[in-house]
Amino acid sequence: MFQVKPQAGLTGDEMAHKPPSSQLLSGNTDQLINAVDEKSRQIITYFLREQHAGIRKLADLIHASSDMEVLIRIREIINPKARQIIRVPLIIFERSKIDPFTGEKIAFSWWLNEDLIDNTCNDRLLDILDEKNALRIIAFLPLEEKDVKVEVKENFLIISGEKYYQKVPLFCPVKGEVGKTINNGVLEVTLNKVR
Repeated sequence: MFQVKPQAGLTGDEMAHKPPSSQLLSGNTDQLINAVDEKSRQIITYFLREQHAGIRKLADLIHASSDMEVLIRIREIINPKARQIIRVPLIIFERSKIDPFTGEKIAFSWWLNEDLIDNTCNDRLLDILDEKNALRIIAFLPLEEKDVKVEVKENFLIISGEKYYQKVPLFCPVKGEVGKTINNGVLEVTLNKVR
């Protein structure tokens, strides 16, 4: 039996049927991302990467006409779809919370549901850099991995080799061509953004 701590926005019935956090997103991240529209997909992949964001950052990310557009998208599209697929809301508002990575106190921000964080953090080292006209992804591969295949499928970057596989959600549309280099186990991929 697992213990459930009450969360804002969950009914007693939803809490009673909530699965253990280790099972929440296994295999369901792709399903959730593919079940929503492009702007919602950008918000979800941003949260999977960054864990939290202010409303203005999210509005800028999706080029929203107002902050209200983002709030409606979270309330009426993202969290209801997350409840269907993973049985809990994906994004939760917090008045004040300490960022576990920086130790900084963040006020009035939206956060990835903390029950999902351990499951979305991958043991593999990976960085996504959002540059003006491109996304640059840096992945640390096993040293014995010499030949990896890199491709863009739907809204994901797929990195695969003999002993390595990773599916990285992309938070903005990119062109199909992929630039890659591998040096001493460090893979660098450049994807040009669609403008």
